[in-house]
Amino acid sequence: MVYARLVGLTSYVELRAHTAFSFGDGAVAPEALIARAKKLGYSAIAITDTADLGAIVRASVEAGNQGMKLIAGAELRVDGKPMALLARDIQGCRNLASLVTRARVGSLRNWSAANRRRGMPGVSWSHVAERAGGLHLLTGPASGAIAQLVRNGERECAEHTLHEWREAFCGRIAVEVQRHGGCGDESALAGALVDLAAKAETPWVACNDPRYLDSNSRLIHDMLTALRAGLDLDRATERGLLHSNGEWRLHSPARMAEIWTGLEDGIEETARIASECDFSVRWLRPPLPAFPIPDGADADEYLRARVDEGANTRWGSALSDRQRAQLEHELAVIRRLGFAGFFLVMWDAVRFARSRNILCQGRGSAASSAVAYCLGVTAVDPILNGLLFERFLSEARIPGPSGEYTEAPDIDLDIEHDRREEVLDYVYGKYHRDHSAITCTVQTYRAPNAILDAMRALGYPPELGTQLSKRLHRFDPAEGVEKVEGGLSQRFGVDLSSPRGRAILVAMRAFEGLPRMRSTHVGGFVLSASPLGDYLPIEHTTMGRTIIQFDKDDLDYIGAPKFDFLGLGALALVRRAFDSIEKRSGVRLELYGLPQADAPTFEMI
Repeated sequence: MVYARLVGLTSYVELRAHTAFSFGDGAVAPEALIARAKKLGYSAIAITDTADLGAIVRASVEAGNQGMKLIAGAELRVDGKPMALLARDIQGCRNLASLVTRARVGSLRNWSAANRRRGMPGVSWSHVAERAGGLHLLTGPASGAIAQLVRNGERECAEHTLHEWREAFCGRIAVEVQRHGGCGDESALAGALVDLAAKAETPWVACNDPRYLDSNSRLIHDMLTALRAGLDLDRATERGLLHSNGEWRLHSPARMAEIWTGLEDGIEETARIASECDFSVRWLRPPLPAFPIPDGADADEYLRARVDEGANTRWGSALSDRQRAQLEHELAVIRRLGFAGFFLVMWDAVRFARSRNILCQGRGSAASSAVAYCLGVTAVDPILNGLLFERFLSEARIPGPSGEYTEAPDIDLDIEHDRREEVLDYVYGKYHRDHSAITCTVQTYRAPNAILDAMRALGYPPELGTQLSKRLHRFDPAEGVEKVEGGLSQRFGVDLSSPRGRAILVAMRAFEGLPRMRSTHVGGFVLSASPLGDYLPIEHTTMGRTIIQFDKDDLDYIGAPKFDFLGLGALALVRRAFDSIEKRSGVRLELYGLPQADAPTFEMI
């Protein structure tokens, strides 16, 4: 039924779209791509960013809003040549994440900072073949292995390679063919690939492989291409690095049908493949870490024992009826939701920090939990202060009976900032690199980055771009345009009426909202009982961390629990104060033991 709905004169589904998450080789935000696709008449679209899945959660949210179907995919360099893989089901989704992770970081099981992977991400064919389940293979663009063999006249070798790939993917394969109205060589290659597919009795698909939406975003793509090569636009054009025309954009299905008139098989095959692909963000959610429990106890029993110990420390051996009832209520909720492991991980991190005399304290809604208080994670007595546990964790926030969207607990653990790295290293060491990573922060273009990149690409002196960028630090790109037009350009002698000057303004506006780079989140760990890279795509940072390609908002939408270990300078000062008091008095203060109603303190404040 889905296939019947998709097939027709405008049945084309773009299976090879790129977004700005192909950093440097895409110039459109995922939300903008989905919105434009809907406007153009698409009912489905696939995103295949380069060794990257960072766009798919955001695109999935927007696709849901637009009533469209999203297909999750990625372009990977396999033995040095690009091909595309599309997820068909949950197995394919996880295999795709695993392959992206391997392309980016290699094997996490034997990871070390000394041998972390650098340079162009890629995998071997053997790794792809091992992870072929649930995936659909597209053979790649003109620079792909099959197309290169055909172009070099090695037809027999191309047929053999295609046969090998088809066998590994159990027939889930299509020869990728592109036309962008360029030179005759492109048309000849397209014809030869269609002939190869026919002879090999293998389907072929028409792909446009778009990187942008319009002339403005094409300018951004050209700029990023030039800058990636360390050149300006003029020199990049001279060296043939830029696309020959503006056809690498998202065309409408009707336009694609027109381009491929007489070769409708390649159009209809895109719709057929799309009808067989599925995707859900819940497939990305990793299982909670398996906290090592001694003596064969289960996690809930072990958690109860630790809470009882902590309750005796916090409240003494004789608990009130109210205290005991609250603990029983919270432990029952935690047991039903399956979050005992989450609380044990936080307890263990706090225990480690205190064993090293590192001051830490949970904050936020976790302060409403008596369990968190008794575990030493928080320092505010929620019963004494009348706090509501359901503000922190509630079964009422579970949308469905299967629990796939269960809202994960959120505990922000502040750690004295100059010793936070010790806690992070402990967590990495205990759960190992293949079961742990930090979430990323996706940084979008601001006015300073936008004007710097635009002016560098347009050949302006670097010093001039730097001088202008320093005046734009508080602004987004669109706001920066107003400042440049409002007198800043005249002040620094930039002629906005010239073609180059107008291009600065066009580019700055087009940079608005565009992802620029990833950085490490301030402390959001994700841990998993299974290898994390089989669920979430992981990559390296220059500082030797391993980070997930999704930011915290993406992970919240997935429902992946985060363990937030945050650096706080104020706690470092409090710890030094405690050290000083202990040195003078011999008494070691604890946060939870501080008097809550000390009149002289409040008078000082």
